[in-house]
Amino acid sequence: MLKKYMFIGVVLGVSFLTGCENEKVDNSTSSKTSAVEHKIEKETVATTEKAHSPIPLILTPAQKEQFYKDYTAIVHKFNGEYGTAFVIDPITTFTDEYWLELRDFEEMLKGRIGTSSVVIDNKEVYAPGLVPKLVELQMGSHKIAIRVDGSFDTQLNANTPDGRQLFSALHSLSSEIEQGNGNWKQMGYDPSIVDHGRAYSITVTGYYSFHGVSSPHNLDIIYYCNKNGGIT
Repeated sequence: MLKKYMFIGVVLGVSFLTGCENEKVDNSTSSKTSAVEHKIEKETVATTEKAHSPIPLILTPAQKEQFYKDYTAIVHKFNGEYGTAFVIDPITTFTDEYWLELRDFEEMLKGRIGTSSVVIDNKEVYAPGLVPKLVELQMGSHKIAIRVDGSFDTQLNANTPDGRQLFSALHSLSSEIEQGNGNWKQMGYDPSIVDHGRAYSITVTGYYSFHGVSSPHNLDIIYYCNKNGGIT
């Protein structure tokens, strides 16, 4: 009788272990299936987005002249209806991928209506000689990142309670696209020392160009000087 019970116990134990092993295999298979489905889903989205991209036209020089006139009329219409300040770039700057169907050109402009900018705070402290700032420029559904590099001087001010460093001069300031498509052309900047020398408030002006259409933008940036002369 004792041998009979021992035999039953061994059989049950083997069944339990086999069940656990099957469960591991099922979970592993499910995980792999999920990963494959996720990969397929991402590839499908990427393929779909690519499929929805406008297809450039192949035009003769005469056709390009006519399309350019139509584009110019569309830009003027948008500026009147939406209060935008779009500027059509010279036809000599148009590359092959700029020539789109009129409806695709309009959709491209609609995607750039409404502008906002956000300055990303520096997590590092920089020496005054070269201090970067990153600005995210959002234009409707279109977004780019512009890097602004400033070069400063600071000096020790003994008249402050803690004898701290303060801004004394701005030597230069430049900007360029860090992330995103298109072209950025800086036109100028307006600097002003504020907070008794602890900060520099600067408005950078420039034009952003994409697919043959430019728009003016003002980027408001503030650089901060800590008591030791480090800049953020």
